[in-house]
Amino acid sequence: MSYPYIIQGNNVVVVIDNVPHTINRSHVTYQRVVDAIKADDWDTVKDVIDPKMVVLDYGNGNVSVQGETLYWKEEEMHNSLSTRMIQMLQDGFPVEPMVNFMENLMQNPSKRAVDELYGFLERNNLPITPDGHFLAYKKIRFDYTDCHSGTMDNNVGKVVEMERNSVDDDKDRTCSVGLHFCSRDYLNHFGGERLVIVKVNPRDVVSIPSDYNGAKGRACRYEVVDEIDKDRADEAFAQSVQATAEPEASVLSEDDLKRIAALLKAVSEVSE
Repeated sequence: MSYPYIIQGNNVVVVIDNVPHTINRSHVTYQRVVDAIKADDWDTVKDVIDPKMVVLDYGNGNVSVQGETLYWKEEEMHNSLSTRMIQMLQDGFPVEPMVNFMENLMQNPSKRAVDELYGFLERNNLPITPDGHFLAYKKIRFDYTDCHSGTMDNNVGKVVEMERNSVDDDKDRTCSVGLHFCSRDYLNHFGGERLVIVKVNPRDVVSIPSDYNGAKGRACRYEVVDEIDKDRADEAFAQSVQATAEPEASVLSEDDLKRIAALLKAVSEVSE
């Protein structure tokens, strides 16, 4: 069975059982309706044509979208992350990395970190990874140790961690204890002979200090995934989702990066 329809401008109108249903291009299921019409899949058209009734589930079922509202475990969300995810759905982009990011973020015990982290990433143009972590910059000493104590090994492939309750969670204590990561803009304000890329799980972020316009953060754990040329820091991140730095910015070979990725995966599996 097919239904009368018209696609005009930004709207699709489908008449089902003598009742016209209109869906606008801005709605998250618009493209599904159009694709179903083209495929003569009229059962799907009938199922998704009413925006208010459609519920899209993602990830482990904790994230759902109904109409133009995003829910976390049935609680309506209104923040920059949920707004961005709805926009991506409307534009037809895959949201699985963002869903993974939200799943990880909501494991963070700090409400302030949950509220502030995604805004920090957007403001500083830092990408998330396919598995829902994010990438940031970190300056270290020439011998690959941290700039503060000189005791933490930050060689590529290392996991650096400390007890969460040892990290300062006061954003207004701007220079304090924690494992630091930063944006591109902060690099000129901090010393260090080498520049590495760290991968941080959102659940491990403790605070975003308030100085330097929120250009740095403190965490209790990160993975060192790449080393880049300090003079090519601007070229490290070119996409909103990427697994490591862009090849032209890295000082490592493709084989090196594959070996490091396999090493970090093994470490992650053991820790789980």
